[in-house]
Amino acid sequence: MLAAPLVRFGLIGYGAWSRCHARAIQSTPGCELTAVCAATDTSRHAAAADTGAAVFPSLPDLLAGADVDVVDIVTPNYLHEEMACAAFAAGKHVLLEKPMATTVAACDRIIDAAKKSACLLLVGHEMRFSGMYAEMHRLVDTGALGDVRYVLIDLWRRPYRSGSQGWRLDPARVGNWTLEEPVHFFDIAHWYLERNGEPVSIFAYGNRSEPAAPADFNTCDNFTALVRYANGSYAALSQSLAAVEHHLSIRIFGSRACLRAEWHAEIDRSERPAHSLEVSENGSMRPVPVHSTPGELFELQQEIAAMVGAVRNDAPLPMQPEDGRRAVRLCLEARRSLETAQAGSLQPAAGSL
Repeated sequence: MLAAPLVRFGLIGYGAWSRCHARAIQSTPGCELTAVCAATDTSRHAAAADTGAAVFPSLPDLLAGADVDVVDIVTPNYLHEEMACAAFAAGKHVLLEKPMATTVAACDRIIDAAKKSACLLLVGHEMRFSGMYAEMHRLVDTGALGDVRYVLIDLWRRPYRSGSQGWRLDPARVGNWTLEEPVHFFDIAHWYLERNGEPVSIFAYGNRSEPAAPADFNTCDNFTALVRYANGSYAALSQSLAAVEHHLSIRIFGSRACLRAEWHAEIDRSERPAHSLEVSENGSMRPVPVHSTPGELFELQQEIAAMVGAVRNDAPLPMQPEDGRRAVRLCLEARRSLETAQAGSLQPAAGSL
C-alpha cells in the first residue's frame, strides 16, 4: 500500500513564535515545511539557513511559487484577515494563529472565505490540544464534576515581548491585549461551560501597574473579566503582566466535584514546566494522571498533528472557526466594558465590532 503523501506547509512569518511553528512542522510525522514567507532580508536568510525550505518575500509570491497544502499564518494580528482570505482564494487550507482577527466582522469574512473555498480553517487555540486541559474537558463532558458552576483562570506572568518592530505595543496592529493571552482563556472557559449555552454578559476591570501611567484600555498590565451565563454559572479570568516567570492556574467548580490544574515555568515557552492536575471529591483531593506535558511548545506540536490528520484523513478538529470568532467577540466586549465601566451584553447579534 502506498503511503499517504506528506502534507506540505507554507509558513507565513519568521519571528520568535514562527520559528517554533517551523520546528513543530519539521518534527511532526506526515508533513513537511515546503516554503517560508518572511518580510525582511534578515529573517529570510535565517529561515533559509534554519529550515532549508524555499523562501519568499510575500504571501502572493509564496502562493504563486510554492506547491503547498496548508498556509500557516503566524503574523501580527492585523494581518490575519487579509492573509487568510488570500490563502483561501488560492484553495489552501489555513492554520491561523490566534486571535482569528481584530474585529468580529473580520472573523466573519474569514469564515465566509473558508466556506466558499471548501478548505479547512483551524485557529491556533493550542490549549485545546493540551493533554491536561483536554482531560479536564473530558471529565466535564462525562459528567464527573456534575453541573459546572464556576471556572476560575488566573495567570501571573512577566510582561509581553514587544514583537517585531514593536507591533504588540501598537493598538493598530495588535488590536488590544485581551486578544493576546486572555483570548485563550475566554475560549477554554467557554469550552468547560458550553453545556450552559452561550454567555449573556461580561464585565471587565483593568489598569496599568504604574499608578501614574495614563489609562490605556488597550494595554492593561492587570486585567480581570467576569463572564456570566443565563443559568447563573460564570467564569472569572484574571491576568497580570506585572509579575515574573509564568504561572497559570485553572479551577473548575462543579456540583459534584472540582478540578485544579497548575502550570509553572520560568518562561512561557519552557521545555521543562512543572504541572499538576487534581480532583476534589467527597472531602478529599487526589491526583489525576496527565499523559503528556502541557505547555504551548508541546500543544503546538499536537495542533500541527491535528491539522495534518484533518487534511490527510478527514479527522475531526477539536474546535470550529465559530469558536475562534466567539473568543474574539468576548475579548472585544471585555475591552468595551473596560472603557465604559459597564457590563456588556452578549445577546446574539451580527458581528460589527
